[in-house]
Amino acid sequence: MRCAALLLSFAAVAAAQYRIERATSKINIDGKLDEPAWRAAAPAGDFHFNWFVSGDKEQTEAKLLWDDDNLYVSWRAADRHISAYELKRHGPVSKDDCVEIFIAPNPAKVTNYYTFEINAIGTMLNRNRSYWYTGGATWEPEGMVYRATFHGQDKKDESPGDRDWIVEAAIPLRNFSHDAAHTPPREGDEWRLNLQRLGGKTNAQASSWSPILPPAKSFHTPAAFGAVVFTGAGGGGGRARVRPDPDAARAGREIYNRFCTMCHGLDGANGDRAPALGAQRRYLRSTAGDLFDAIKNGIRGTNMPGSPMPDADINKIIAFIYSLRATAADVEVPGDVARGESVFHGKGQCASCHMIRGRGGILGPDLTNIAAERKLEDLKLALTVAQPVPPRGYAPVEVLLKSGARIEGVAKNENNYSLQVLGRDEKLHLITRGEIAGLKHGTRSLMPVDAAERLSKDEFQDVVAFLARQARRFW
Repeated sequence: MRCAALLLSFAAVAAAQYRIERATSKINIDGKLDEPAWRAAAPAGDFHFNWFVSGDKEQTEAKLLWDDDNLYVSWRAADRHISAYELKRHGPVSKDDCVEIFIAPNPAKVTNYYTFEINAIGTMLNRNRSYWYTGGATWEPEGMVYRATFHGQDKKDESPGDRDWIVEAAIPLRNFSHDAAHTPPREGDEWRLNLQRLGGKTNAQASSWSPILPPAKSFHTPAAFGAVVFTGAGGGGGRARVRPDPDAARAGREIYNRFCTMCHGLDGANGDRAPALGAQRRYLRSTAGDLFDAIKNGIRGTNMPGSPMPDADINKIIAFIYSLRATAADVEVPGDVARGESVFHGKGQCASCHMIRGRGGILGPDLTNIAAERKLEDLKLALTVAQPVPPRGYAPVEVLLKSGARIEGVAKNENNYSLQVLGRDEKLHLITRGEIAGLKHGTRSLMPVDAAERLSKDEFQDVVAFLARQARRFW
């Protein structure tokens, strides 16, 4: 009975949520938190003192915001005894007064998480616990900007005037592209994370936003991460998931090709004076409202003019643009998903190399979120047309060792001194150059492209339908 009660309690903890609003104003990372967006943002809630023994429970107020480029996080820590001395990058900042955020962008794989730990004088430590990361014990996030109240000081000793301190950070969303369903997030996307505070000489704090229940004794407890949901309600324009209307898109294509190809290219391609509307790029205007305004009123400071066409026609062009940008998860795909899953794991032999939601092989890319990353046509081409160049990390290689052993697989990393091969045995082989007697690089991907011949027409379509449902928002 006690065990059941503990499980129920833990489930309630894991379900705790915070809505990350879209920033309503520009945020300057200066450690002050005086922008309107920060003032309007709701605090995440009181921190919990999971392993409290004695002393004063000094609270921490944390907030999160986002925009198309960054996840913003701030901590304001009440503290009458502020101390920090660690200056070395990736040093033991947890001995000082410091704050942390652990981020799991895929709620289905909370054990894939990233850590950011910053002390009161602005020294940071980062780790990456994701399955794809093959670096050392620490990790270098790209483009991160942060400031602490005592940023850049040689040290911070306790002083009578101590009251509180702040850490503010902007973390580029591209750091999470391996694990997140979308970067930037879309309206309603859910991540898991925890916010912490610890360290200090006097009245050392150890608290977290999402409670960590016994017997766990560490912040590194992904099962205790709270849930955060991205919303555009605060910013007037989050990226809602829009399923293109096929009929409107077809009509919009005709209107677009009549009136827009003087600058843009035919069918949304790149033109002489304007960019492609469906290429793999980040768009400044992605919501229906933004696109409508750009077409109706033009874009100030550019060659994009306003249009006198009826609003109904503008909306059809928007439907066409959405169809160009849609991934497989955004469109209706005929076929039996359940039968497709059976073929994927059976006759199709796809699962011998590819994994979906923890089931399958690892020689090929994980397809758990492939429908949110690739267009429908890309999925079909991958099954039927050979790529001219194997993707990085999946180039076939055959190694003959001086010991006489032979290893076949894909080269994950290679340099002048060593080679890392993920073998067909699904083991990672770390090989020095001195061990190699012969080395042969394949020129064609190991991915077979005869699915349309090996499978019946219906089986092939069912597999495509199954793959088109592999997006984290569907499960």
